[in-house]
Amino acid sequence: MHHALMSIALFLARLLEIYSFIIWIRIIVSWVRPYPRPGSFTYYMARIVDPYLGLFRSSKATIGVLDFSPIIAIGILAVVQSLLSVYGMYGFLTLGIILANIIYAFWSYGLSIFLFFSIIMLIFKTIAAFTHNPMMYGMSGQFSDPISNMVRKSFSNRIPKDSTVALISLAINIALYFVLKQAFGMLANLALRIPL
Repeated sequence: MHHALMSIALFLARLLEIYSFIIWIRIIVSWVRPYPRPGSFTYYMARIVDPYLGLFRSSKATIGVLDFSPIIAIGILAVVQSLLSVYGMYGFLTLGIILANIIYAFWSYGLSIFLFFSIIMLIFKTIAAFTHNPMMYGMSGQFSDPISNMVRKSFSNRIPKDSTVALISLAINIALYFVLKQAFGMLANLALRIPL
């Protein structure tokens, strides 16, 4: 019976892996054709994954024109798939394994993606500040605004140049990315040591 459960867990993990892959294809195709033609392959793909993705759609998951809800949906699938794989291979799950997977997913499918996009936008903002290109400012979006505002406020006595603010903001964001990556890795390793 135990071996049968392990086999079922591995089978379900593979199904979730395939489903996640279909979601990624749907996301990429939706950039080109957001409304698939009825009867087409993309139409049936949308019918399979859109109900699941719809569970996570929210204005809170949108920043500017970017919708992060599919990343959240894939992150949750990744946690479940990983837990099923672990159970399927070893025949047990502990609280530590569950927590480590949640921590890892929060970093991989949450903060790291947000910080990555923030770094990209800050690069555009930095280039715009040095080249005085207004089009590049438009591309920098809303990701970098909280960091830039914090840096700007730290210059209490004088108004800093946009290029100075952009460079400092970019450096802070890159440092934050690597510090948080290490911190989440350490947290996941600590969670794995929980004996329960």
